[in-house]
Amino acid sequence: MKKKQSKKAVSPKKTNNVANKKNQKAVKKVKTENKKKFDYPSWTTPEYLSESDHKALKRFYELFISGKIISAFSFASNFDTVVREAIPPDIWKQSGGKLTTKGEKQLKPIAEKGKTALPAAFSPEKDEMTGKEENKQQKPTQKATTANFSAFILKDDSLEPTTNENYSELIEKKFKSKNELEQLVLTSSKTLFGQQSLTIQDKETQSEFFPDKILFDFKEAEKPRMYLMEVALSTQNFGNMYARITHFIASLKNKNRQNDFLLKLCDIIEASKEQKQELQSLIKDKEISEFLSEAMDNKPAILLIMDDDKNDLKLMQETYTETWGKMVKQILIKKHSMDKDTIYTVSPAFADIWKNEKNKKEEIVKSTEEDHLNAVSENIRNIYNEIKDALLKDDDSIEFNAKKFYISVRKNKNLAFFHLRRKNIDLVLMNTEEDTRKNIKKHRIKTLTASVQKFWNGACCTIVIENTDNLNEVIDLLKMVVENG
Repeated sequence: MKKKQSKKAVSPKKTNNVANKKNQKAVKKVKTENKKKFDYPSWTTPEYLSESDHKALKRFYELFISGKIISAFSFASNFDTVVREAIPPDIWKQSGGKLTTKGEKQLKPIAEKGKTALPAAFSPEKDEMTGKEENKQQKPTQKATTANFSAFILKDDSLEPTTNENYSELIEKKFKSKNELEQLVLTSSKTLFGQQSLTIQDKETQSEFFPDKILFDFKEAEKPRMYLMEVALSTQNFGNMYARITHFIASLKNKNRQNDFLLKLCDIIEASKEQKQELQSLIKDKEISEFLSEAMDNKPAILLIMDDDKNDLKLMQETYTETWGKMVKQILIKKHSMDKDTIYTVSPAFADIWKNEKNKKEEIVKSTEEDHLNAVSENIRNIYNEIKDALLKDDDSIEFNAKKFYISVRKNKNLAFFHLRRKNIDLVLMNTEEDTRKNIKKHRIKTLTASVQKFWNGACCTIVIENTDNLNEVIDLLKMVVENG
């Protein structure tokens, strides 16, 4: 007789594996179905924003409609202003955000009509105890409305916005060193300051009184802003911080120091091919020297990043309101642990550091030709006007473009720069020193260092003009430079 073949016994381990796989598929299916439930409103996909912005708005909507108010607010706090303004004002307000004057105006007609932009998921529900209808989501908890920071989780040595809202479980930890905080800021600069920002780092000189990090914010393309960045721990001696920031303020406020500061900054940018290329891509056809000069005009500030408040700093800001009070903007980055994760809170968000300023935007006062001429003697005015009249008579398409520190002579590109001094004119001419000396015999010529020539974006030298004598040789050389330019 043949023996019956016995069935192989299935091990418990294999059975568990099969069950786990089925469970994973089931969970995945539920997640997929849940995603499909969201009926995104039209404001999440405005035509003027990019696809990545649409995804961000949809994610905010998902968090908000799911009742994760704190997470929604924290997530949206890192949006660029133009993206955040796409969120309907009533939804933004309920998430804990503050409305601008424009937002309040948009909200008014909604309130008058008794309507709301909230989705159907927020329809009133009956309270089980009282039987009265109550919209729970229209009454966010105190925790949600007082959220005044953005939260990030550390992943692969860089920061990412987190949607975990269990902030009560955060345990504060201290930074081991100033270097730890600095590296966090540098590796996550785009996350902290926006994708339309660029951080320039001075890796070579490390001057005691020169910032080793400069931040450019291009969020407003027409008016990019420059920040001298200082990173410090609250435990550090305030004396060193005071000395550095005082020098930074002098570099931004003192006209004589401004030029030296910009020349040195240009050197730092030139020293890094990568940094220079990225900056050039942001400013497009504009020359770096011209861009830096304009950034200096547009209310530059000092961005102080610390791990906690410092009373000495507050005292300085309250005492010297026009300098420390207006020019020093502070951001606190605190380190926390939550379970196995490292969480960082940032307050205020970079986009909000000017919120305490007056709502009315200050118009940038551009220097005019008249501003320059009114500040000098009649002799200097006569020299300038004689050169200008002669050039325009020969070619009326030449532009005389007034900036804060100079008046440039331009035809398609900058060809010369008039610096009107009290006793003379320093004319920076975009022409080699060798050729200039061949043509100029009656005026003093100053040699410019290689770094200064890079600042002006090409071979150049300075002609010193003190009176109207022998101006013809200067005018003739200028005409030649314009013609060859």
